[in-house]
Parts: sequence; C-alpha cells; structure tokens
Amino acid sequence: MDGASGHRLADEAEYQSMTLSEADCSGQTAAMVTVYRSTWSKVNLARTRLARLDLNEVVLEACDLANAAWEKARLSKVRLEGCRLTGLNLGQALVRNTVFRACEGPLANFRSASFKQVRFVECNLRGADFQQADLRGVVFQGCELGEAQLSFANLAGADFRSSEIKDLRVGIEHLKGAIVDPAQAAYLAGLMGLKVMY
Repeated sequence: MDGASGHRLADEAEYQSMTLSEADCSGQTAAMVTVYRSTWSKVNLARTRLARLDLNEVVLEACDLANAAWEKARLSKVRLEGCRLTGLNLGQALVRNTVFRACEGPLANFRSASFKQVRFVECNLRGADFQQADLRGVVFQGCELGEAQLSFANLAGADFRSSEIKDLRVGIEHLKGAIVDPAQAAYLAGLMGLKVMY
C-alpha cells in the first residue's frame, strides 16, 4: 500500500509481507496486532495504543512513534531506522535481535523491558527510562544517554563505549559488569569520589 493515506489497524489483525508508505495511523487503538516480514516507511504511528503488538522481521523507516503506547510488545528481528520515538512506551516489551539506528527517543519508556541481542546506534535516548530493564549484552554505540534512568537495570555485558553517559541516572552498584571506555570509567570513578591518576 503506497501513497499518503489513512490505514486502519484492527484488533487481532495480521499483516504479512506488507509494504506501507506514508500512511497515517496516528491515534488508533488496537490489540493483538501482528506484523510479519513487512516494511513500513514514513508511517505515522504517533499516539497509537497497540496492546501486545507483535513485530517480526519488520523494517520501520522514518516512522513517527511519538507518545505511542506499546506495552508488552514483542519485537523480533526488527530494524528501526531514523524513527521518532519521543515518549514511546515499550514498558515490559520483549525485544530480540533488533537494531535502533539514528532514532530520536528522548523520554522513551523501556521500563522493565527485556532485551537480547539489541543495538542502539547513534540514537538520542536522553532522559529515557530503562529502570528494571534487562539490558544484558545490549550495545549503545554513539548514543546520547544523558539523564537516562537505569536504576535497578541488569547491565551485565551492556556496552556503553563511545556513548555520552554524563548525568546518567544509575547507582554505581547497578553498573556491575557494564563495559565502558577509559574516559567513561574516570567519569564514573569521580561519581564515587575517586581520583584517577595517569
């Protein structure tokens, strides 16, 4: 389906091998929607409320997901490129084998979400909420994480190298097992009152 138009998302609908471009789905509410092996480009999904959304082998390009409520969504083998994620709610989501690239996600909510083999690349995640999330092995590459909330998150093997972590909101005790570069280590040491001498 191509061209700027509206598209209705229905309860328990399944969309397979679907190309959707410049459609306006903003503000819609639906439950148990499944999207499989599809590419959606410049689709407006802002303020949608999609309970238990299931995205599998999906590409979202330049889509607007601002203030969408997608709690308990399942994302598997998804690629989000240049999407607007401001205020997106993915609380308690299951996110697997997924890449977020060049996305604007300040104040996005990933609280209590579970991530496995996930990469955030050059994303703005300032003020995002990852509290109590399972971020084991997640890679944050060249991301803005200032004021992001990571309290009580599982950060074992999470890689923050090359990302901006100044003003990151996390207790030092919750950073156990996280991977940081030397400059980041010195910054974190300063928060503990340590002086790093070279």
